[in-house]
Amino acid sequence: MHSLKKLISTLCLMLTLSVSSAFAEVWTDEIQEVFDTSLDGKRISLGIGSNDFMCIAVFFDESRYELNMAGCDISEYDKLKKATFECKILMKKASTLQEYEKKNIYAQIVEKLKSLAPITILEEEHSMTDEFGFVKESLYISQSLYAEYHKLVSSEAESWESDTSSAKQLKVWSFTDEIQEFLNKQGYGYRATHPDMEIEYTFIPTDMFPSKLDPRLASGRDCPDVFSLEDSFIRKYVESGLLLPLDDLYEEVKDKMEKYPIQIASSNDHVYAMSWLVTPGALFYRRSLAKKYFGTDDPEFVQKKLRNFDTFLATARELKELSDGKCRIVSTTGDLFLPFKGARKKPWVVNDRLTIDPAMEKYMDMCRIFWDEELSVRGVGQWFEAWFAGMNGTLKDESGKRLEVFCYFLPTWGLHYVIKPNAPETSGDWAMCQGPSAWKCGGTWIAANAGTKNPKAAKELIRYLTTDDEFLESVVKETGDVVSNIKVQNRIKNTFSEPFLAGQNHYKKFCEYAKKVNGSLDQATDTEIETYWNEAVVSYTYAEKTKQEAIRDFKDQVSFIMGF
Repeated sequence: MHSLKKLISTLCLMLTLSVSSAFAEVWTDEIQEVFDTSLDGKRISLGIGSNDFMCIAVFFDESRYELNMAGCDISEYDKLKKATFECKILMKKASTLQEYEKKNIYAQIVEKLKSLAPITILEEEHSMTDEFGFVKESLYISQSLYAEYHKLVSSEAESWESDTSSAKQLKVWSFTDEIQEFLNKQGYGYRATHPDMEIEYTFIPTDMFPSKLDPRLASGRDCPDVFSLEDSFIRKYVESGLLLPLDDLYEEVKDKMEKYPIQIASSNDHVYAMSWLVTPGALFYRRSLAKKYFGTDDPEFVQKKLRNFDTFLATARELKELSDGKCRIVSTTGDLFLPFKGARKKPWVVNDRLTIDPAMEKYMDMCRIFWDEELSVRGVGQWFEAWFAGMNGTLKDESGKRLEVFCYFLPTWGLHYVIKPNAPETSGDWAMCQGPSAWKCGGTWIAANAGTKNPKAAKELIRYLTTDDEFLESVVKETGDVVSNIKVQNRIKNTFSEPFLAGQNHYKKFCEYAKKVNGSLDQATDTEIETYWNEAVVSYTYAEKTKQEAIRDFKDQVSFIMGF
């Protein structure tokens, strides 16, 4: 065990230098070995330790020269011990390095640690240890420790760098160029209307954004005052305790703001972010196919044919029969996931226990039916070439037979950025209706760092970009965004006529659909759980497993990796 203790000691020194001395207590005397084994001469080690306020698991893989650490609040020590014991069981499955690799044990252990501590605050490609030289080092901390750690280091951050901030300065980060455009917009832009404010703007690509933002928020050093958050990761930050509450701002504007974006940005009765837009989903269908098979392309008639999932299934069968197999209601069942998700009554996790809403089981059943009866097109996946081909009428099946796709489920931005550029020749041959359920996809929120020295200015920036009437009306005129300001919606929603939809007023419909979306079910763990769920759905759809087996394995996977 001496070598593992030495590794921990070296790690603590590294943390002292690269993260914070408040975080780096030396646990050498109290470290407990979970396992420390050699596979074909390569050390694979896991140890745990604790101090007064936190506990840590350290996993070293010499075959990769990688060091993965998970830090949790001391109250989570029992959970950490249970997880590391399960890792020990995993290691018993491998007596050679080949078995270790083949059974993907490394990845399973890392996922187990990351499920305990999902927030990355340190990830370095190369760090030096006395014993092992250069290793890749990753440190993750749990949600509960995230806020506590920020408090511990914030006082030290004051002494690390002089305070050059001013009430007239804001540092803004974003993964979308929309924010920069809003800042620089002629006439109504933030800089034009707030000339006394100095804005330092930084653009960071979406795939890099959390990994850049997390260590800054955690350490309190060189943090942005204001930053954008994307639909796929906003809940992680809303639940972290590291965002500035916007309750007073929301109280001023709540009567004119759409509810579901606020639901997504709220936790423990506090509002932590706001959005200038809504992105509800709709069902876009081909008018020519509706006339061909139903005798009318009227949206109200088509909505009745697709008003719930039972009628949707009946209509899918009807279209295939009427067209002698040529017309499929959708090209892929992947299009159905978000509409089914929107039909849920319960979130994935209730009281720290995994819950499968009946709508999700119905989605699983529907996918199997569509596969067995060929109601969609086998081999087609969302965002692939064949999926786009269905929009412009060039989709073919495996035998080369031309197929028709009746409809697509897409959000607000799908009209302008998906259908129009990929099927320009079909302009005027589309219409839209609600479909079987209310749902949403995507969106951008703006939040502020809880530690900002300019909370008043940060809130004013958020207020202006997400709620100001004149500014948002100018945004609609330039971008076509469906804004979250109901007052602006009502002022302009009757002025639209979309040529691509044969004159239909899409904007008014989207304003109606947004009011039906429930944002209260969104959780930080959704993305990971839904990855495992869709794996289960695929295994059942393709008859690789029975429904019972697929659900059992899904539950076991979530329990093992995420602890629910």
